[in-house]
Amino acid sequence: GTELRAFAGNFLYSTGANEVAGRHTRGHFDFPMRGCTVTLDDSVVIDTGKVIE
Repeated sequence: GTELRAFAGNFLYSTGANEVAGRHTRGHFDFPMRGCTVTLDDSVVIDTGKVIE
């Protein structure tokens, strides 16, 4: 389930259906990543899997 893939410091890239947004597809893809660095608006928010506060 999602609870095993969604935790602080993990980055989950997900694509596919979103019924609320009106996107209906036949396929769905989740790509959970650990130990990565994520930037948002040129600011690091996750550094090697650790949340920056």
